Amino acid sequence: MDLKIGGRIAEMRKAKGMTQEQLAAALGVSAPAVSKWETGSSYPDITLLCPLARALGSNVDSLLAFEEELSEECLGQYMTEIMGMVREGDIPEAEERLNRLLHSYPSSISLKFSAVVALSWFEMSASQRGTEDKSRWTSLKKELCQAIKESGNPAYYLPSVSMLVSLSLEENELEKAEMLLKENQTGATDFTALWVQLYIKKGERHKALETVQRELYSLVSRVQTCLISMLGAEMALEQEKRAEVCNVLQLISERFCIGGGMGAAVLAEVYLRDRDTQKALDYLERLAERLTSKVWPPNPLLFAPAIAPEQSSWSREMRMVILRGLEEDECFEPLRENERFRALVRRLAESLETE
Repeated sequence: MDLKIGGRIAEMRKAKGMTQEQLAAALGVSAPAVSKWETGSSYPDITLLCPLARALGSNVDSLLAFEEELSEECLGQYMTEIMGMVREGDIPEAEERLNRLLHSYPSSISLKFSAVVALSWFEMSASQRGTEDKSRWTSLKKELCQAIKESGNPAYYLPSVSMLVSLSLEENELEKAEMLLKENQTGATDFTALWVQLYIKKGERHKALETVQRELYSLVSRVQTCLISMLGAEMALEQEKRAEVCNVLQLISERFCIGGGMGAAVLAEVYLRDRDTQKALDYLERLAERLTSKVWPPNPLLFAPAIAPEQSSWSREMRMVILRGLEEDECFEPLRENERFRALVRRLAESLETE
């Protein structure tokens, strides 16, 4: 008998909460007969298919639809059951259950992905098991991940690639790992940690360091962008929350030195909205100082050698735009008669005249 049929009978019976004895009684057969159906030793007589389907709360079409898609709800229930077996230390039964599911639903990509996760649980929970078991689980994980990747399923494609790379690195298949990473260079998934592992295994520690530094630079830049967005007038944050966001933005700018100090302009505008002219002037003076001196490079202790400053000083065009904003933007009107404000504007204007 095809094991798929047996697995299907077993799954449907358990879903109904029936024992083999109860199913056997409903059909007028012995419990060992049901057991043989489910293990693939024999199969039910064709005249029993309709009664069997009815007893299982289904129909013959569903009973024989071995590749019927597995619902997310059922998958969740099955995986919870399997994980329960693992926690109780019954890994052989959990593995048998998982294999029956894979056999019953060979087209389910979500099941394949869940099976890879379950196999990893087997490995972590079976420290006393032999290498033969672990080798079998690893081989099955690779087979499942490859099938997921080849399916092109967008929900699982990149995670399956990540798992395949990890498995290749574990087995020192460095060329295969690098090929997979290069084939799937996309912003949708962050493979930084895998690239770092690859470079370290290849003995290229400088490349590993630069990879981390570039990713850190990108992350900090994105954090700054998010914080600046939070400070926008349209966000309507309470003043206390704005003050905390300002403090965080200032700390990040000082520690990482990313953005050349332009965060000072944002902070000045925020404090002006809060009518705190003294703090606004403090940050505008800081901005003028930054614009008329060398550009601060990203913190070299964190980012060198991967990230180098793109320019040594602010462009004339950038300074002209900022000067025009200080002179003309309505938000700075309350400061126009303030001597500190006039002094910083003069300083910026003079820096343009001396060129």
